[in-house]
Amino acid sequence: MQINIGLIYSFSTQVEMAKIVIEKFQNRPELFFGYGILDDAIPVAKKMVTDGAEAIIAMGGTAKVLEEHVSVPVIPIRVGILDIIKAVEIAKNFSPKIAITSEIPVKGIDLIEKLYNVTVKQIIFTDKNDFLYGLTKAVHDGCEVIIGKSKLAVELAEQYGAKGVLVTYDTDILSEALHESMRMAILRRREKEQYILLETIFDNLSEGIIVIDKNAIITRFNLAASHILKRLPKEMIGSRINDHFAALKMEAVLQEKVTFNNELVAIGDLQILVKNTPIVLDDKIIGVVSTFRQTSEIQKMDSKIRKALRKKGFKAQYTINHFAAKSPRMKDIIREAQQYAQVDLTILLIGETGTGKEVLAQSIHNLSPRFRGPFVAINCSVLPDNLLESELFGYEEGAFTGARKGGKPGLFELAQHGTILLDEINTIPLNLQAKLLRVLQEREVMRVGGAQIIPIDVKIIAAANQDIFRDLEGKRFRPDLYYRLNQLCINLPRLQDRKEDIPELAQVIFNDLCRKFSKKPFPLPPSCIKRLQKIPWHGNVRELQNFLGRLALLCENEIEISENIDKIIVEEQHHYHASRTSTLDNTQKIDHCKSTSLMEQEKTIILHTLNECHNNISEAARRLNISRTTLYRKISKLQLPNRPPSRV
Repeated sequence: MQINIGLIYSFSTQVEMAKIVIEKFQNRPELFFGYGILDDAIPVAKKMVTDGAEAIIAMGGTAKVLEEHVSVPVIPIRVGILDIIKAVEIAKNFSPKIAITSEIPVKGIDLIEKLYNVTVKQIIFTDKNDFLYGLTKAVHDGCEVIIGKSKLAVELAEQYGAKGVLVTYDTDILSEALHESMRMAILRRREKEQYILLETIFDNLSEGIIVIDKNAIITRFNLAASHILKRLPKEMIGSRINDHFAALKMEAVLQEKVTFNNELVAIGDLQILVKNTPIVLDDKIIGVVSTFRQTSEIQKMDSKIRKALRKKGFKAQYTINHFAAKSPRMKDIIREAQQYAQVDLTILLIGETGTGKEVLAQSIHNLSPRFRGPFVAINCSVLPDNLLESELFGYEEGAFTGARKGGKPGLFELAQHGTILLDEINTIPLNLQAKLLRVLQEREVMRVGGAQIIPIDVKIIAAANQDIFRDLEGKRFRPDLYYRLNQLCINLPRLQDRKEDIPELAQVIFNDLCRKFSKKPFPLPPSCIKRLQKIPWHGNVRELQNFLGRLALLCENEIEISENIDKIIVEEQHHYHASRTSTLDNTQKIDHCKSTSLMEQEKTIILHTLNECHNNISEAARRLNISRTTLYRKISKLQLPNRPPSRV
């Protein structure tokens, strides 16, 4: 974009000189020309600015006058001492009594006087009146030659009967002024762009912002502040802050009387959260910035964020307080969790199904410095091998048929600066174990079908049941991956091994379930607690939770619990023994099927059990007396038809 420069000339040859000079410029500016001297140049310069001039060039005295009247940079044409000497050399031919007009004193006059044997009087002026008075007085005092930098000086000198000599300059001086004017115009254009950018940002912030200067006068009032406080910026700017919003205490901050950081302030019926920040320059407060939001908007935003996190499952809802800890082992586990949470080492949680591995993982996340980050959990047993890899590491667009347009980040990326839980880690196939080992070692991932390395900053927690040791022995799980995961380890005990915790744990779970079923919680009777402590709880806390759920639904008070608990216990034991009997029957069937191979027998039994359970994996695993993980592995190994995983 071409730069526009205004040139105010004081004699006509300047125009021709300027046209010659700009021909040599690589980025040639557009020149506006106008004649004017001192005060008479003000309207000329203002019109140039209106027409688009981004800088003004004028002779020294005129430039000094214009600086206070136009909004663009004014660059003076600086006449050098050599140019003045040339004019003196001409002037001495007419008379040795010489006067020089200048806006600033000329250095070296005494040397010029000795060199040319002349007397030189300086006429220093700041405006046209000074100029006329000085010139008149010089002629009255006997000066017969007037040296000036404008046509006006020459003409007035001749009117008063003196000789006028014009100070001229070469093209280099004009070229220097033009270059400087272009430089200033470019800088001003950039500053203007930055100002517009900052203004746009300032007015598009959702926070209200008010700025006051050192005199407590409002200098900035953005659109958000206008919307929140129902005042127009043009009405506020220039007025005193305490005349409108004394409750903000900005003037007190200016006077260093108070600090104000996220304080709740009432302005009429409006509740806002305010933060005041002093503007400091050279250790002095020169103003204050106040930023604020309506509390209702903060609540809406917080609700929206929390809802989004819950929807994505990236929020850890459990804390260490969810654990009942009367038993010595659970007290040790809580102490270990609190210590392990503070370091970024990988943690392996080992325990039977239902012992609370994910609850502990979430608790560790909430205890760690990463508690503000996401908590991402995945059960590695529920996804096929190829899908598990893309879920963990993500994929690029076109990586495989059906890949989402634009690709998809993996769970390691989504857990950035937070925690990832790899549940049932021992079910991961061997080929994927090698890739996971590299992620743990290098702390970087590569998406499926991608070529870019993505660094990750994630705390890793893995969880497994006791099968992991059998998998290690059977070489189904890599020892190097096991030791990389097992930098820190917590073994969660079975519920029957910590019966001291059952009274408190059962009451907490029962209260939560009552509230869930819209019932008023009430204490479990002591007889109930004693019965609960005698049950082996093969499904651990999860089985206890299911049992208490039935109590909460069927019973309205302590008496009904006492009357129904035996019945429910008998039913639970009947289901358990039925599944055990089914397992024994299945085993006997395998033993007596002599006509088929052992693998075919196993396939037959699993298919039969799955059909009986309507493909409920958990129920089938329970009847077969094996873990869900083992059942999934057998389904894959025996190449059984794909069956949808059941929800537990």
